[in-house]
Amino acid sequence: MDSGIEDFSGAEQWCRQVLSREPRNHAAWNGLAWSYLRSGQPELALECARRAHELHRHNAEYLNTLGVAHGEVAQFDVAETVFRRALKLKPLFVEAAVNLAKTLEKQGRLQDSRKGFERAYAIDPGYPMLALTLARIHRDSGDAARARQTLEQAQKRIDEQDLAMALAQCDFELDGEAKALERLRNAVLEHPEWILARNALAHLLLSTAHWREGWEQYLWRKSVRGPFLMEGAAPLPERLDGQRVLLLGEQGIGDVLFFLRFAPLLRDRGARITLACERKLLSVVSPGDVLDAVREAREEAPFDLEMPIGDLPALLQCAETPPPWPFALDEGQRSLARQRLSALGPSPYLGVTWRAGTDVLRRREFGNDPTALMKSVEPGLLGSALRGWPGTVIVLQRNTNPEDTAAFAAALQGSLGDLSALGDDLPALLGVLSLLDEYVCVSNTNVHLLAGIEGTARVLVPYPGEWRWMRREGPSPWFPDFPVYRQPQSRDWSVPLSTLRTTLFS
Repeated sequence: MDSGIEDFSGAEQWCRQVLSREPRNHAAWNGLAWSYLRSGQPELALECARRAHELHRHNAEYLNTLGVAHGEVAQFDVAETVFRRALKLKPLFVEAAVNLAKTLEKQGRLQDSRKGFERAYAIDPGYPMLALTLARIHRDSGDAARARQTLEQAQKRIDEQDLAMALAQCDFELDGEAKALERLRNAVLEHPEWILARNALAHLLLSTAHWREGWEQYLWRKSVRGPFLMEGAAPLPERLDGQRVLLLGEQGIGDVLFFLRFAPLLRDRGARITLACERKLLSVVSPGDVLDAVREAREEAPFDLEMPIGDLPALLQCAETPPPWPFALDEGQRSLARQRLSALGPSPYLGVTWRAGTDVLRRREFGNDPTALMKSVEPGLLGSALRGWPGTVIVLQRNTNPEDTAAFAAALQGSLGDLSALGDDLPALLGVLSLLDEYVCVSNTNVHLLAGIEGTARVLVPYPGEWRWMRREGPSPWFPDFPVYRQPQSRDWSVPLSTLRTTLFS
């Protein structure tokens, strides 16, 4: 499943050559379906998988392919039915058992998914990545002890780096911060080349306020400079008078906005700073007292220094938490925002966002980063917690889907407006954010925007907390005025959502 694009093309060509001679060759149709799945063309894969199944209806392998194709186009209920049919034909078919469990997880049925992965593990404990997946499911179900037991039993079948990171997660939940940090520090000391373990260590250090060590390890992340080793990167000199420095935007818009808070510290050393970032940010980040220039692309002119913006705190050897980057409000945009809000319903206005990052439950299964971050709360649960809001609730969810919005609306049972389309118009979004009476969300770009106009939000923090929101009770030092509602280790949102409702409506 990790073949290169050239192999996809070759496999497709071979299958089509066979089918040109034998159009009823079910194996070739199945092979063609997999070539499309691996190259990210699920609709074509589904057509081919159907042909293979129609030509050989009692073939469990073809049913498995068909189930994967349905899953890739987010038809999870159909995929579930197909995988169950495959397992009825071939009860010890571990691949179908794993795929069924994945499909149940994508439907949000965590306990059913857990049983499914346990069944697959009983069939074949050595199936690739299965022990790690089962351990993750145990942790997500609030059972870190069983997760650690699974990892220890399977440790000879798990990549050492993956094992160290997974055990550190269990250590944190069972034994606390010190034990988890000890394991990861020892891992990167013994294996300096373990980039993913260094990333895990960086995030844990930052989420527990070990700033300088955390930023040093953060240099090893994958960024615009590539995932090469940064050990021994020299700190910036105390004075940079007149030197031209290019900061490269990286990761996402929210990350650029977050790390801009370190730019004034660079300016204080006398640097002349240019920011290269994506076009969308040019409308809200402008040259001024700190930045000499802001550009969409890298400037061709020579610079004395060039660095990803996320390297700044490490190279400045920061142990402080600077305030957010400020944004100027456009009165014309505020006037338009008043009109937009008024057209949607009466005040007070409550903004909502229930998901940020990568939607790992609906993304394609193949060709995606398995470590992608998703922060979310179920829309129906959030809608219930906000039911009875005396004004209008405003959906600001980027890339929302109809099912989530419908679930939220059904649970809310109140006045609802949708301004999610403003996610690509940052000045207009700033205008709306400045006029909201309340905002309830998981951490996203809007949080950085609100912080930059001296606004606040009530932030729902999924467990374990992303490093900006820390792994401890209380507010984040980066957003000290933002009330935080933390999902507990059990992953049960009942208490934090009940607390949110009490404080919001009091």
